[in-house]
Amino acid sequence: MDLDTPEAIHQFVHAFYGRLLQDPVMAPVFLETAGIDLDHHLPTIEAYWRKMLLGERGAYTRNMVAKHEAVHAKQPLEPEHFERWGDHFHATLNERFDGPYADRAHRIADRILTNLRAWLLEPQEA
Repeated sequence: MDLDTPEAIHQFVHAFYGRLLQDPVMAPVFLETAGIDLDHHLPTIEAYWRKMLLGERGAYTRNMVAKHEAVHAKQPLEPEHFERWGDHFHATLNERFDGPYADRAHRIADRILTNLRAWLLEPQEA
């Protein structure tokens, strides 16, 4: 199955977060530091991936960088957090999905990780 429908994206996001929140390093970042409400957060993440993969306009309008900056300000994110997020993301995709949309999701996730890591962990030039 590919990530080419809203239903597939829903399945992916729930499987990914199920895995992510079992990780003893990652779960506290999401549940304690960020204080996410899964009933609100998961539909937001699904909207993000529908926008990125299916081109749904208006599906996601939040500032992802600002959200992560707020978490980073409460508890600094470390390289290990980015590595674990990526490992869980890619493993969930590889276990459940295959096709051009899944391939695109891998590339987008890698770009997100690279950009967020650089923004949050590397000193910004004035």
